[in-house]
Amino acid sequence: MRYKTVEDVIEEGRVFHVQLGEKYSEYEQLASDKRIELLLDQLKRREDSMAHSLENFHDDLTPGALHTWVQFAPEGREKEFLQRLSRIDIGDLDAISRLAMDIEMYLADQYRDLAQGAETPSARDAFERLRDLEELEEHTLTMNLFNLRDY
Repeated sequence: MRYKTVEDVIEEGRVFHVQLGEKYSEYEQLASDKRIELLLDQLKRREDSMAHSLENFHDDLTPGALHTWVQFAPEGREKEFLQRLSRIDIGDLDAISRLAMDIEMYLADQYRDLAQGAETPSARDAFERLRDLEELEEHTLTMNLFNLRDY
């Protein structure tokens, strides 16, 4: 655990979503199975949307909220997830789906933990809003995966 500002957490999340989107886009070009191609396209669009949402979210917060320090910010598992993604079999729909869900659950849990440990109402509110956003994305991804299996 280390100290970070709310702004640092948002920016790290935005960068992570951009990196995921780039990798999904790269894999989409290589996919030979239509269902996998559709999944990767959905994931890429979701990551692009999340990166954009975090930019807007950043702009919506007051400077006081953005510069609030978080004492117990997690080190983050983003590098681990990016490594797992770089080693994934792009022909394995289930493996891609599992990893995407693992990432969603990780992000929602991370924001939940940050909200619980926040020392100011503005920081707590920011992290709760981010958690809500990630939980909505987790639900949407679950529904998309369910529908994709019927495709």
